[in-house]
Amino acid sequence: MPDEFDVIVIGAGPPGENAAGRAADNGLSAAIIEERLAGGECSFYGCIPSKTLIRPGDVLAAARRVPGAAEAVTGTIDVAAALAQRDYMTNNWTDQGDLGWFESKDVAFFRGHGRLAGERAVEVAGSDGEVTRLRARVAVCVACGTTPAMPPIEGLAEASPWDNRDATAVKEIPRRLAVMGGGAIGVELAQAFRRLGSEEVTVIEGAPRLLGREEPFAGDEVKAAFEAEGMVVRTRVRVV
Repeated sequence: MPDEFDVIVIGAGPPGENAAGRAADNGLSAAIIEERLAGGECSFYGCIPSKTLIRPGDVLAAARRVPGAAEAVTGTIDVAAALAQRDYMTNNWTDQGDLGWFESKDVAFFRGHGRLAGERAVEVAGSDGEVTRLRARVAVCVACGTTPAMPPIEGLAEASPWDNRDATAVKEIPRRLAVMGGGAIGVELAQAFRRLGSEEVTVIEGAPRLLGREEPFAGDEVKAAFEAEGMVVRTRVRVV
């Protein structure tokens, strides 16, 4: 017979963790399934490491805007220390803290690939090939998140471009960097790498401006700031 819980959550990113935690807080038995790292994209390849990488340059830029303080900024960023802080903030890409939180909430954790296998039925395939069958008495919550999209450009996949996971987990700062896409993630990482020491950074965007989902002035301000920092911004262009 499959293991039974009131609620089964597929995906242990922030939405899945909250769903399982709130179910447990309200007296329901809960299980959560994650194939990779519990904590999800935000904790290991998104918000946490990206903000940590951009922080040193942000602090220096803020000081340079203040007369009197600007004169004190004479050195460069200690890249090794910045990357070490990023490693600390991601707990060196281990999820023991999240697993401890599940235990404190009495939420059962299953490591593996979860899939729907019928009405309120879930199968979990572990890395060893073993399949665990679970059944939910109340509901299954699907919170499996997303994966980076590869643009359908001939030859791009074969060139092994970085996605956000490669960029936020980087071990060395590249001398030259081309960033495809002028949305929030693209511009954030572009500026982080420029301030961490990349000599040439080019942002390529097919739309008329950066940050197309924001107010027009936001993209204009970011473009002006990038160019003032020696970055190149190309809009209305296609990548081939």
